[in-house]
Amino acid sequence: MSSSSGNYSGSSGHMCTYETCVLRTSMTVDNFGRRFLGCSRYKVGPKCFFFKWLDNPTCMHGNEATHLVQQKLDLLRSELQLAHEREKTATQTAAEATQMAEIAQDRAAKATEREIKFRASSVQAKEIAVRALEQERKCRIALILSWFFIYFGYVVFMFWVK
Repeated sequence: MSSSSGNYSGSSGHMCTYETCVLRTSMTVDNFGRRFLGCSRYKVGPKCFFFKWLDNPTCMHGNEATHLVQQKLDLLRSELQLAHEREKTATQTAAEATQMAEIAQDRAAKATEREIKFRASSVQAKEIAVRALEQERKCRIALILSWFFIYFGYVVFMFWVK
C-alpha cells in the first residue's frame, strides 16, 4: 500500500504522496487531537480514504479529557449558533428600522409639501379677505352717500315744492 514516492489509495486509482497530503487533526472522541496526514481530495471527487497517523494513540488520561473537551466544543458551537441567530435577528430588526425611517422621512416630506401648499393658500385667502373688506368699506361709503343724497334731495324737493 505504500512506496517511497507515494501511497496507492484503494480502487479509486488516486495516488497520494506526502507532498499532496494535508495535515489534519482528528476530532473524534476516540482519537481526539491526534494528527494525521490525509488525502487533499478527501470528500472531493472520487473517494480516497488514505491517511497515516503521525503520532501515537491517545493515552487513557487524554481519552478521559476528550469527553470534557468535546462537551466544551459542543457548548461553544451551540453558543456560536445562538450568536448567529441573534445577529440575524438584529440585522432583520435594523433593516426594518431603516425601512420605517425611510417611510417616516417620506411622510415628513409629504407633510412639509402640504404645509407649503397650505401656507400659499392661506396667503391667498388673506389677500381675498383684505379685498373683500375694502369692497365692503366702499359699499358702506356708497350706501351712506346714497342715503345722504336721498335725504338731501327730499329736503330740497320739500323746500322747493312749498
